[in-house]
Amino acid sequence: MRRSVRGCRLAALLGIFTFLSVVSPAGASISYRISLAQRDQNLAHVTMTVPAAEAPLRVTLPTWYALYQVRDFAYRVTRVRATDDQGNPVALAKTETHTWLISGRGNVAVDYYVYWDEPGPFSSEINSSHAFLNLATILFYVPSRRGEEVRVEFADLPAGWRVGTALDSSGGNSFAAAGYDDLVDAPVEVGAFEELSVESGAAKVRVLVHAAEDRGGPRVWSRDRLADVVRRVVIYQTGLMRDTPFRSYLFIYHFGLGGGAGSGMEHANSTAIVLEAGGDPAAVTAHEFFHLWNIKRIRPQSLEPVNFLAEQPTTALWFAEGVTSTFGAYTLVRTGLWSRDNFYADLAAQIADLESRPARRWQSAEEASMNAWFDRYPSYRRGSFSISYYNKGQLLGILLDILLRDLTDNTAGLDDLMRNLNRDFAKQGRYYRDPADLLAAAANLTGSAHRGTLEEFFRRYVSSTDELPMQDYLSRAGLELRISVRVAAEFGFYVSTVGRDGTLLTIVSNVASGSSAEKAGVRPGDEIETLNRALFPINVNDWLAGHRPGENIHLRLRHGGEVREVSFPLGKREENTYSIREDGKAGEKARRIRRGLLEGVTQTGRPGVSPAPPPPA
Repeated sequence: MRRSVRGCRLAALLGIFTFLSVVSPAGASISYRISLAQRDQNLAHVTMTVPAAEAPLRVTLPTWYALYQVRDFAYRVTRVRATDDQGNPVALAKTETHTWLISGRGNVAVDYYVYWDEPGPFSSEINSSHAFLNLATILFYVPSRRGEEVRVEFADLPAGWRVGTALDSSGGNSFAAAGYDDLVDAPVEVGAFEELSVESGAAKVRVLVHAAEDRGGPRVWSRDRLADVVRRVVIYQTGLMRDTPFRSYLFIYHFGLGGGAGSGMEHANSTAIVLEAGGDPAAVTAHEFFHLWNIKRIRPQSLEPVNFLAEQPTTALWFAEGVTSTFGAYTLVRTGLWSRDNFYADLAAQIADLESRPARRWQSAEEASMNAWFDRYPSYRRGSFSISYYNKGQLLGILLDILLRDLTDNTAGLDDLMRNLNRDFAKQGRYYRDPADLLAAAANLTGSAHRGTLEEFFRRYVSSTDELPMQDYLSRAGLELRISVRVAAEFGFYVSTVGRDGTLLTIVSNVASGSSAEKAGVRPGDEIETLNRALFPINVNDWLAGHRPGENIHLRLRHGGEVREVSFPLGKREENTYSIREDGKAGEKARRIRRGLLEGVTQTGRPGVSPAPPPPA
């Protein structure tokens, strides 16, 4: 959502520029000590030391980070106090929900506790088995000194625990960063994790794994599979971009610990990924590593500088996230981690997903990006309210690639567009305007004669809500889109996942009027404890695909202190199903474009990158 008074947003951002440019006191360095002595209580004890402080000293905690959601991390903070360099108490006052004013000057220590036990890559989790820390959810900062060097030390670790992070080591369990922004853009894994050595060409890549015990269930993770996936993805994507913009890169994986299946969070030189037990890391690894360029370095102006204290709306997420998904799919098929049939099946599923959401008729890809801040509301995520900028953005990426190849007789494509953006923006320290600079970069590839065609593409399919011309464009790539109708089962209600006290709960968010679920007494706010005496499925669509309309199901529900059990038949709905196959009658140009998509080659036969190497013998 854009602010109603644009000047207020501009003033706020200019204010951020001001404090980022403040020169820090000579020789001063803000430091943090994070004690995990009370990890069994899910607590981190933080001591922040601010040298050469000016009174009043203002310290604050971000209100959002990672997710585009204001989550007010300060509600987890307790027992805040301040002392001077002699250890004497210093007066402090809370002036906002996330801000404290401290009257001391000189060397001031701010001491507090913060509670976290929420699994997943977007939050922090502290318990007896490990600690995973997104530092923006834990560490205060001084707004007027956000740009100065900082240090952090991790203390009171049990025997056998280590610290894994992309931050520069200062020795032992101490690390340094050029400023607060760099510090919090490096998640930290603390525990008895496993570490893999992955050969990735010239790139130095580390892989840390913290996993649940097998407990007789499915195998939690495969070392060989993980190493092969990381190796293929890193070699392919650094070759594709002809760029390795890091000294070393860190993958942090959590397997079988909750927090979602196949979710990840990108950072400047690292990523944190969560997978269910036995989950395949290929898709999420390919997506998150490509963020190394798209959004972390090839970055929209609307997200700079980061404002940790307020919503930061942008129209660019369809490109930053959705087109990253395009390259994730390309990486998988071009490295052999997916077959062509896997690629086509995923593309068909993306089309089906968009077509199943009525909101596509009135919400554009740009508006979906802008409204990312509404994703915290379960009702907004329903198909009658919104589309996914990931989903539509991935499709737009493929269509734009086909269009570029079609207009240039397959001499240029989306690979070239991304490399040029990296050259002209990321490597120059510039940020792009969306969609103006994206359109200009595309037009530079095709020539001025085709600019009007590209303007129409962006106007109709990115900024507006015209139906995507999937059949037309896929035919230009020698592909056929087939549509059939089938009857599918449905629950008659929608659910959302809520983290509470370290546990993920499945909550009924909406019940369809007149449905069997409503007649059986299912109500919004009900917690679903079991479905057919088993846990509610993580992937609802996959579960429903294996069941028929009219089949009776059994739910155990909790609402407040009341527990009840209900049974009712599954409902039904008609839905289109999509499949994609290669057109055996496609012309020579269409076949070249198809090969370009699948292999990353151009008309000259020159690949965007050398073919991915085979797995080690």
